[in-house]
Amino acid sequence: MNQTVLEARVRGVNKAHDYANQLYSQLRAVFEPFVGQQIFKVDGTLLAKVKKLVDALNLPCTVSLHVYRHVSDYSLAYTVKTCEVVPTEPGNYGTAYYYEITVYVGEIKGKILTKINKAPNFNTKNRASDVVEARERYKEAKKLADEAHSALYLFGEYDR
Repeated sequence: MNQTVLEARVRGVNKAHDYANQLYSQLRAVFEPFVGQQIFKVDGTLLAKVKKLVDALNLPCTVSLHVYRHVSDYSLAYTVKTCEVVPTEPGNYGTAYYYEITVYVGEIKGKILTKINKAPNFNTKNRASDVVEARERYKEAKKLADEAHSALYLFGEYDR
């Protein structure tokens, strides 16, 4: 993978994590007053009084940053999706790299919000150079593990 692609992927992850950290605070403020109350209709959509507050957040819905509610019977969660494009050549749209992270805001039982989860702390300081270094460390460790595993070929890893 070339450096430009890796940098785009890292940018997308950092952007999603940054927005997800901010989003949690906004969603907590909306949903916390409803703990112990029904927040969903029978069809699974938000009740009007809750939907109005979520709509007021004006969550982004663009190609580069998109937020949508994650549908679950057990979790109140929203997903942040980013897209970073790396142009491949002049006149070409390039290659798109997507990343998604889910923000778990609370727990649901039936249609009732039972609790608010603690705030996430997604890393927003990823760097391409750290990824390159981690990949090298992994490659070296994997080589050692493969050599150790090969030395066991007559006996296997475990005795039954």
